[in-house]
Amino acid sequence: MSRSNTVRELIKRAPITTNPTDPLSEAYRLMREHDVSQLPVLDGGHIAGIVDESDILLHVYGDPKRFADPVSIAMVTRLELTPAGASLETLLPIFERGHVAMIAENGKLTGLITRVDLLDWLGSAVA
Repeated sequence: MSRSNTVRELIKRAPITTNPTDPLSEAYRLMREHDVSQLPVLDGGHIAGIVDESDILLHVYGDPKRFADPVSIAMVTRLELTPAGASLETLLPIFERGHVAMIAENGKLTGLITRVDLLDWLGSAVA
């Protein structure tokens, strides 16, 4: 692994996103359909938050009717964006805090990187 490797190299695809007004049921459906556990929330193309399985579960547990509530009620809005050109080492503190890395370039969300993505990338270097 070279010290010049950047997080941009780990981005596999454009992120699957939702918006703040979508019902939680739609966000959960997207997670299942695309086999992801979190979705960035975009509002007018701008990053408004992120919602994951735990956020949805904690909101709907005890009252499944809450699946009709908007994503904005359950999403996390305190975000940490990582520049696409950042070194791979910048991912480790993010993962230590239990977060997914939200990658941005020129103010736009370009991808999400998880622990598994980094492990896959590291594993491919020795395969």
